[in-house]
Amino acid sequence: MPALPELLARRAGIALEIVHDAASLFEREVLASAPSLNKRILIPCCNSSSPPGLVEAATRDPWQKSGKYALGWVYFSIILLILTSTLRWYNYWNDKIRVAVHKDSVEQAMKTASPDTDYELSALETDKSTKMFFPREGPLPSSAEPAKEEASFANSRILNSVVAISRRLFYYPIPAVNVRKGWQPIVFPSIGTIAVVTAALAFVILYSFVPQPLFYQGIEFGSPPLAIRAGMLAVAMIPWIVGLSMKANFISIMTGIGHERLNVLHRWLAYMCLLLSLIHTVPFYVTPIWDQGGLTVFKSYFQNQNFYIYGTGES
Repeated sequence: MPALPELLARRAGIALEIVHDAASLFEREVLASAPSLNKRILIPCCNSSSPPGLVEAATRDPWQKSGKYALGWVYFSIILLILTSTLRWYNYWNDKIRVAVHKDSVEQAMKTASPDTDYELSALETDKSTKMFFPREGPLPSSAEPAKEEASFANSRILNSVVAISRRLFYYPIPAVNVRKGWQPIVFPSIGTIAVVTAALAFVILYSFVPQPLFYQGIEFGSPPLAIRAGMLAVAMIPWIVGLSMKANFISIMTGIGHERLNVLHRWLAYMCLLLSLIHTVPFYVTPIWDQGGLTVFKSYFQNQNFYIYGTGES
């Protein structure tokens, strides 16, 4: 009877062989279907006999370059994440510096401390002076040293004021609205959350509708560009929606904002993803494929197949 380690090693080898065979089979199937898939997606263009609609689809916002819309949302999110993380680490190190300066000043005061009777007499012209006659170490404190210490913080005073004003504006809670007695009040998020959500919503709406064209001359020349843009943006949002839903996530680590406060952004991003999904779907139904030969083109691609043709081409 073989030993237990030999038996486990043999079974592990058999399992690895099965996984390797399955991976090889899947790779062969993908490579075999790649040319057919390329012919269906990458329609050759253009020559003197190409219709104007095909030329437009290949030159104005082609499908092959639609990945830039997903990258646009990624760049928008990364810039917002970097700004928030920079503000967090600025406050962190600024607090560290202030604590260190205060600790140093306390230690310096302890070195030069002396009894209350060691100060200048109150009957002299320098009434209520804090100068010491005989400090324990070093010379007498000069009046220029406090000014120098104060000047070291003067450079960041404007920045600290801007940060304080921003916190006052964006952290201010909006009062709840009571519509009727006995009903649940309408609770609004903070102004900071409203500002971030409004900026994100404006970005995705403008990035979907501003670039032209919104539609091609017919569905036979490709999917509507408006639908492709909205779909790419919606797909790019999914990793951020998942990341904001977890308790331990890299966004909280970088920004120092707890997951319970990020959950509101998770919900609003899900609402925007739903909106973009609707914008992605509607153009396929409003595109007039029945009147411009789209049905004939799709039937030529899917001959002898039981497909029901509708806006997207197949079902």
